[in-house]
Amino acid sequence: MKRILYASGGFLTHDEIAEALMDYASVLAIVNSSDVVECEGIDEEGRVRRIKMLIGPASQIMAMQTDDEPVDMGVEKTVGELRRRASTRLPDYTRVGEAPAASRAETDAESTKR
Repeated sequence: MKRILYASGGFLTHDEIAEALMDYASVLAIVNSSDVVECEGIDEEGRVRRIKMLIGPASQIMAMQTDDEPVDMGVEKTVGELRRRASTRLPDYTRVGEAPAASRAETDAESTKR
């Protein structure tokens, strides 16, 4: 289990959810965007709750490993949704190298060779 520290609070969540949340926050920072996400976590009273949070370029999120035993929560569904959102936000660069040289944007290295 990992403790997510965010804004003025925090909660415990499954390692996989924490990793997917951190990855998605990184993607949002790259594309200079934000999103409201929900994930399952354990509140201060030990109850599993749905937690909604706004994450984006200015988010300061920390995930810290704990010694707490994993608790049953919707890991696959939450991780799948966070990963899906992350993949739709990142630009698809798979065809960049296939573009004709005349229409292809030059790289930083190419622009300094002049």
